[in-house]
Amino acid sequence: MRWPVALSVAALVLVAACSNQTEDYAMVPALVNPAGQPPDARAAALYRAGAPRMEVSFLGNGKQGLMVLEATRDGVETWRSADGATLILQRGMIRGTRGFGEGLMATDVSQSLSKVLRGGEGPANRFHSYLTGNDEIVTRSYRCTIRNRGMRSLDLGGRSVRTRLMSETCRNVDQEFENLYWVTGDGGRIVQSRQWIGDFLGSVATRFVR
Repeated sequence: MRWPVALSVAALVLVAACSNQTEDYAMVPALVNPAGQPPDARAAALYRAGAPRMEVSFLGNGKQGLMVLEATRDGVETWRSADGATLILQRGMIRGTRGFGEGLMATDVSQSLSKVLRGGEGPANRFHSYLTGNDEIVTRSYRCTIRNRGMRSLDLGGRSVRTRLMSETCRNVDQEFENLYWVTGDGGRIVQSRQWIGDFLGSVATRFVR
């Protein structure tokens, strides 16, 4: 599954437009649960307390909204949605999911993360472990190619940020996808991305906001 850069940028702009209309937490839609699902109390409390926020958009089903930072441990962040589902990130790269249907239980993305953050190019291996409907863990391996697409100016909440756009094209015997990462100029973190999670959810666009 491959998506052009122009499409990913359009999707992220759409997320930003949506967030401008969701100043009140009660207006933020749940990402996957049916309409009418009560907001998650923990996420609501974090939002009211001013926790850092991240805009997300699932490109396959059109679900979008805000997530809030719940916890950080050893550099790994847990972000919580309005319905209590979570994304697990390390410096902006997705490490796992909980509560979004097909569970991305664990990953080894160390090779990809290292190259993406420092602007390096070349091959990388990554591994995804999924929880199946039979409560079994299935691990899939991917051979990836990292490319540096040059510097880009990115508008984050009204301020211009200089970033480096990195692409990651991955394949195995029956799957193919492309991830895109906008990395801060100092290589500190990924501030905007489009990342593939799995067959069930496809790709998710993320964008950190002030």
